[in-house]
Amino acid sequence: MRAVMAAVVSLVLALTGCTAIATTGPVEEVPLAAQPRGIEIAPEPPSADMTPVRLVEGFLQAMADPEGDYAIARQYLTSEAAARWAPREALVFDGGVTGGAQSAGAVGLAIGSLDEHRRYTANRQPFEHDFGLVQEQGQWRISVPTEGLLLTRYNFERYYSRVTLYFMSRVGAHVVPDPIHMPESLVTPNNVMQALFEGPDEDLGRSVIDALPKGTRLGAGGATIDQGGVVTVDLAGLPVVMGDDDLRGLGAQLLWTLTSVARFTGLVVTREGGRTLPIPGASANGVLELATQQGYQVLSRAAATDLFGVRRGRAGRITGQDEFEVLTGISFRVSDIAVSVDGASMAVINEQRTEVSIGSLGGPVNAVELPLSNLRSPQFVLGTLWVLGDDWTGTPRIATVDRGGQVQMVTTEMTVGRVQDFSVSPSRARILIIADVRGVPTLGIASLLGSNPVTATGWEPLEIVAQSGELLTDPVSPTWQAETSLAVAATSGGVRSVFTSLLDGSVVQDLGAVTGEIVDVTSNVRLGGGPVAVSTGQEVTWRYEARTRWTRLADDVSAVAYPG
Repeated sequence: MRAVMAAVVSLVLALTGCTAIATTGPVEEVPLAAQPRGIEIAPEPPSADMTPVRLVEGFLQAMADPEGDYAIARQYLTSEAAARWAPREALVFDGGVTGGAQSAGAVGLAIGSLDEHRRYTANRQPFEHDFGLVQEQGQWRISVPTEGLLLTRYNFERYYSRVTLYFMSRVGAHVVPDPIHMPESLVTPNNVMQALFEGPDEDLGRSVIDALPKGTRLGAGGATIDQGGVVTVDLAGLPVVMGDDDLRGLGAQLLWTLTSVARFTGLVVTREGGRTLPIPGASANGVLELATQQGYQVLSRAAATDLFGVRRGRAGRITGQDEFEVLTGISFRVSDIAVSVDGASMAVINEQRTEVSIGSLGGPVNAVELPLSNLRSPQFVLGTLWVLGDDWTGTPRIATVDRGGQVQMVTTEMTVGRVQDFSVSPSRARILIIADVRGVPTLGIASLLGSNPVTATGWEPLEIVAQSGELLTDPVSPTWQAETSLAVAATSGGVRSVFTSLLDGSVVQDLGAVTGEIVDVTSNVRLGGGPVAVSTGQEVTWRYEARTRWTRLADDVSAVAYPG
């Protein structure tokens, strides 16, 4: 049912609120773009004799509708302001409209912004704007609109969709996500392709390869979708000759990007003259389907889903309500555990945190010599083990151990702070790092470059603003919940809780508090986000699931880990 929003809605109400990828095994059903949410914005133009406050409220609602280059929103402006207004960027804010008989403004908190490429940056700061209301032909009109769009948090979260662009990894044959945000009504094959042509985010650009050859653009046929959900993309400017590897990369990048389009089922690529581009893996009629492209998406294959943990020094599988199955092959007491996403490999840290051992799940493990002590935060990413420890000077360092047992120290380029904890993204392009910045634990995100050596560079603090408008503080145990979202324990407004957020700090959800001090957070990372579990200082394990919220799962468990 398509609901029609009234034009003038009270703003107060609106604000409530080089690693091989497995190519065998069962195929997991991949969640494609959700069907349209059934909500159509239908703002009305300003009515006669609107008061200043109601006029501004109507303008704010109209800015959520991009139809006709924001044609309705421009009607709230003076003729001069409407002609010069260029809504290429946007500010997202929480607040309200204030005013009187002859003026009106918006007051509140700016919580983030969208740049001209539609990428979101969280940034909390006070916001105030006077819209400069004047009389034009006997009616109030706005003479000083904000430089770009001004979106309430409500309108941003309700009427904007996350579109995930994909580019090819430099260290493996898989795609890497790059999220942007677009008005839902603009999420069409043509617009998504135009966004892809703009290339990756600047920081991510050093970790990926754009499989679209330089100079490629949409041809005369554009990008269209048929009734069966097959998108045909007509490309101009392609090289005359392309090798199979280049064609495979091109097809994977386009196909996974277009999963943001509702009803998408497959891809056909044509070039000048309407000739179908012969991409390896396409069907006899030239359609590239998701079923043949699973290996390019690191989260698209079925993986181990059990929750693992450490109980009284023994590693095991948490099989049910307070049921714990001890894993064989480990003859010593352990403090932490990690399991690979395919369930084939396991790593454990001994009780003294001086040694890490790796082996098959449930089988014998062998110690790996690392030049680190106080080992912690073990995690598998694309089959490689990552672990944090302290070097001989006491400086925290991140190390990797590949399938062959080769150890490599990760170079962490940070101008401030020391690493307290970390989590590597499923595609191994980004890394979440909690750094001690002048005594304050600060969550940030960096890019991962290279494979030998590996460098974490460009770390920047990640501001996450809760629905209350408060910044999250005192973060603990960050983890990836999906390919573009994270989970972390943090404090907001004096209350300790677990939060999920997109990697850019947008679309934040409070999962709620649990009893006890959270010391470990883990998630069964999935394309659409998997369950989250935590352990507390009282050695109690809780698991969050959408329908049941937090469930007390097991006692006497000091560490938990989903496969990764």
